[in-house]
Formats: sequence, C-alpha cells, structure tokens
Amino acid sequence: MNNYKRIIDISRPVEQNTSCFPGDVPFSRAVTLTYEQTHIVNLTAFTMSPHVGTHADAPSHIKGDLESGKDMIAGLPLEPFVGTCRVFDVAPFNGELTTAMVEAQWNAIGALPPRVLFRTQENVNHTVFESKGSYFSADLVHELARRGVRLMGIDTASVDNTESKTLDAHRALDQAHMCWLENLDLSEVKAGDYFLVAMPLKFTELEASPLRAALLEW
Repeated sequence: MNNYKRIIDISRPVEQNTSCFPGDVPFSRAVTLTYEQTHIVNLTAFTMSPHVGTHADAPSHIKGDLESGKDMIAGLPLEPFVGTCRVFDVAPFNGELTTAMVEAQWNAIGALPPRVLFRTQENVNHTVFESKGSYFSADLVHELARRGVRLMGIDTASVDNTESKTLDAHRALDQAHMCWLENLDLSEVKAGDYFLVAMPLKFTELEASPLRAALLEW
C-alpha cells in the first residue's frame, strides 16, 4: 500500500454553492462560536441533504420506512468501498450507459475487480446540477453483478436518469446487493486500475452519506 505514486481526490467540493437535486436541501453553514468570542476555538454547525456532493446511497433511499432503522447507510458493509478498482472512460457522453457500450473494454482486460467507476465527463462543475447526465441501464448493472462487481460509481448526479420515476438502476443495484457512488469527479482520472478508498460515514438514521473518495495510483 505504501508503493502508490499519488492520491487522486475524486470528491466534489461541498460549499454553499454546491449544486443539489431541485427541491433538496443544499449545504449551509452557521458559525456558533468564534475564536474572537472564546479565545479558545471556532465552532460551526451545518445543514445539508446527505445527497449533496459525492456520496453513497443506502437501500433505504429507495424502499422501506425511514423510521424502522432498516437498511440505513451505517448498515452497509465497508468492503465494497475499499479495494481494487477499474475506471472506464466513455467521456464525453450523456445518456444511458449500456452493456454493449463498454463490454469490449472489459473483455479486453479479462476479469473485473469488485469495484467499477465510469468517467463520462471531461470537466465537472460542482455548482451546476446536471439534469441531462449519464446513468446506468439495469442491464449493465445486472451484467456487472454477474461478473462479480460489488460497487459501481458514476460522475453524475444519479445512477438513474434524473427524471426517472421508477429508478430502475437503483433497484437493480439493490436487488444485486451492490453498493453505488454518485457525484464523483473523475475529470483528472485516466482509464485504468486503481485502489479505491470511499467509505461512508456511520449514520444510523440516514439513507445516504457524503464521503471523501480517493483513488490510489501505482
């Protein structure tokens, strides 16, 4: 692990102008104590949806009763979020990512690692909500699950079409017991093999969690 050449930050900044889904709660900050007041510390508080910025969803995002405590983000296994990873580059592309689009790429490398990320944008602007970004087809999810993939990630706002009312990709990922990452920034990443570190926080009452995602390059 100490032989990597560099750490690539693939997280989007979280600040007051970071975009979020229309109608969701953006990031905001309040200063609760200042060093000037206390001569000891600064303290702040913040409010935001856990879907702001780079984040992971839990199954409770798309099913169940939030008050039951089932399928929350803290209950996900950590193993899918840490380990060997393959980045596929289809940028620039907007629309549905299908098996046919990327099958030749993964057939060329043989067995896939348990984690796969998709670069679909050459440039990322974290202040703009991408209503027409790329998303996964349910068929792509099923095929990657069949090949042993446990985590999928994408550099757009959602694994589904942002206008979808059925969330087919979300449901396919859940049915396959896979984890997924949204709102990555892969603009500085080339296609290839990496080591992913992207663990969600241990929120026991939330359906998602922001995270600091990074790729280690050898």
